[in-house]
Amino acid sequence: MTTEKVTLIAALIAALTSVITLGLNSRLVLLREKRMLLWQKELDRILEVEEVAGKAVEIALSHSSSEVIEAEFVPLHSWLRHAAGRFSRYKELRQAIRELNHHCAVVVADKVSNEDYREWAEKVPALFESLIAECDKITRRKET
Repeated sequence: MTTEKVTLIAALIAALTSVITLGLNSRLVLLREKRMLLWQKELDRILEVEEVAGKAVEIALSHSSSEVIEAEFVPLHSWLRHAAGRFSRYKELRQAIRELNHHCAVVVADKVSNEDYREWAEKVPALFESLIAECDKITRRKET
């Protein structure tokens, strides 16, 4: 073999290696971006649960008229009920959503019917903190 043939073969091997590397690299980048997009979507959903749960707690514990409380709470109650199903892959978060939603609903129902709601209302802040802690476990946020 002459040096020109050896050089040509080496150049072809280098070109082929470069093409294969570019192909694999592109595939890996696409897979990584897909994972990042899915994680961002999941993070947005978890932050939305935190936000809606916070609104539900504020409405349930507010000192507004019972009609206003009930009107504002009903859509949030329904949303949280469905959220528990959407987050069924996270068992602890699902349970925290259910418990908080139930306690808030009992507080609102007792307020509307002019019954004593204080015993249930006392548990709501701790349940909200429990929900936030479960969200933080999933998102790997550190407690502040």
